[in-house]
Amino acid sequence: MNSITIASDAHVWLRWMTERTLDFIATIPDSDFRREFPIGVGSVHSTMVHLVGAERIWIGVLEGDAIVTMPLTSELTDIASIRAEFVKVRTRWDGYLQRLTPVECERVVLRVRDGIEYRQRVIDSIMQVPTHALYHNAQISFMLRSMGHALPDSSWILWARERLSKSK
Repeated sequence: MNSITIASDAHVWLRWMTERTLDFIATIPDSDFRREFPIGVGSVHSTMVHLVGAERIWIGVLEGDAIVTMPLTSELTDIASIRAEFVKVRTRWDGYLQRLTPVECERVVLRVRDGIEYRQRVIDSIMQVPTHALYHNAQISFMLRSMGHALPDSSWILWARERLSKSK
């Protein structure tokens, strides 16, 4: 398996995980969706906005956008608007990942955050998105458990098993 296949698979898994999370949180009361916690970025709502914003920022970095910003929770106020933003951002990711080459994977890109310049290879930037999402999905799981809810399993291995069983 090469790095392009691994990166593409990681993004397919990311979408599967995100959809499972969005489907579940669409069933909880709005007060639980917005309840503040002293972890992560504060609430399930703000964490989901943060996740779609991170995907938007990283595809912007890879495609050379001069300025890409994190959306505000006031811009993405509910599950429907968050889903719509994921669709927009992931359309860009689809095109980018389809054009990905070994040479592109090794290209060094610049990300400026809080006035500090960071340089990293494209492949590392691509892999940052699903690993970052997994980190925050664990925080969402904790928040939900604290409120008496149980987020469905979204592990890589479950996704891989389901994918394998569908290919038979």
